[in-house]
Amino acid sequence: MNRTFSRLIALVTPSSGNYFILFNDLATCSVRGAKVLAQMSSVNDPVAFEQHFQKIRKIESEADEITKTILLSLHKTFITPFDRSEIKDLAMALDDMIDYMEDIPQRAVLYGPGEFTPEMSTLGQIAVRATEKIQEAVALLEDMKNAERILKICQEIGEIEGEADRIMRAGMTQLFIDVSDARALIRAKELYELFEGAIDRCEDAADVIHGVVLERI
Repeated sequence: MNRTFSRLIALVTPSSGNYFILFNDLATCSVRGAKVLAQMSSVNDPVAFEQHFQKIRKIESEADEITKTILLSLHKTFITPFDRSEIKDLAMALDDMIDYMEDIPQRAVLYGPGEFTPEMSTLGQIAVRATEKIQEAVALLEDMKNAERILKICQEIGEIEGEADRIMRAGMTQLFIDVSDARALIRAKELYELFEGAIDRCEDAADVIHGVVLERI
């Protein structure tokens, strides 16, 4: 923890290149979080659930520290690689992805015992794919020679988000066929919306990246 904190502090310097390091760190957190979420949603076991929940909490805390470092550095860096508003928007979108992932087990605990549906498990896997695409785009963002590839990745993220929408609608349809208990319905409906929200935030991040690239080609 001390080593991580020291690294973050060291990055808060008047250097535009540090933003790319921090964005890559944040994107890596999102992939780690999505992989834990996918594991959690595929195994309906209380002990495993708690273990995965604690891992997601730790990752979300790390992401918060990185996001704070990015926002703080905006007040210390004279030259930034792109507009300050774009830096802020991208940092917040990446952080929101992980916040939604943490919200899923939090809400599951709030509503009490219940299972993740097969569609939720599929959405967890889709979240992994979406965050990996974001990670790929962020890694390329430092060099606008990668513009064509970055724009293609952003398009692919939009397609992944559309796939997630279809899975969610199918899951919701099946939910109202199979479940009559009001609490279970509310629980599952909210979890579906959070899974979709996490993937939607990936598309939000892709939209920011897309805008950054278009402004510079």
